[in-house]
Amino acid sequence: MTRIGVLGAGSWGTTLADLLARKGHEVRLWAYEVEVVESINRRHENELFLAGCALDRRLVAYADPFEAVDGAPIVLSAAPSHVARRVTAPLEAGIRKDAIIVSATKGIEAPGLLLPHEVLAESLPGRPFVALSGPSFAAEVHEGQPTAVVAAALDAGVAATVQEAFSTAKFEALATVVPSPS
Repeated sequence: MTRIGVLGAGSWGTTLADLLARKGHEVRLWAYEVEVVESINRRHENELFLAGCALDRRLVAYADPFEAVDGAPIVLSAAPSHVARRVTAPLEAGIRKDAIIVSATKGIEAPGLLLPHEVLAESLPGRPFVALSGPSFAAEVHEGQPTAVVAAALDAGVAATVQEAFSTAKFEALATVVPSPS
């Protein structure tokens, strides 16, 4: 399977990291909070953001974001929109130039009103990008409730790679190509 670096261990980032680990990927999850790293690595639970939800024992949390993304061909950004740039921009040199960047961040960056994919395009330039979005809730995905999201990219092959990496029997990532902005 694939090494995947996940940036952001809130409920959504942790849920997606767990889903990917259960699928057999080598998942490295970065958490800002040291207590979250310890909780995930020692008790296999994110007691702060996803209390009561058991996590796959193969999921490993890191306090150092560079360790989480080191060598990963796929990097998932699930950091909150108001800090996404501060999380990703310093990692530009540490993320492979050919790494697929997947945004699962929800919201808008203030004050410029930029969408998460615009923030990532600025902070991690030149890399293939996929927006993973849809009506989903962390607790429901963790419970295994059927969920469908869209993996939207400019390139069909990149979207298909993310679709394959994320899709399970209960979590379907539907690949789609979006037109290039004019």
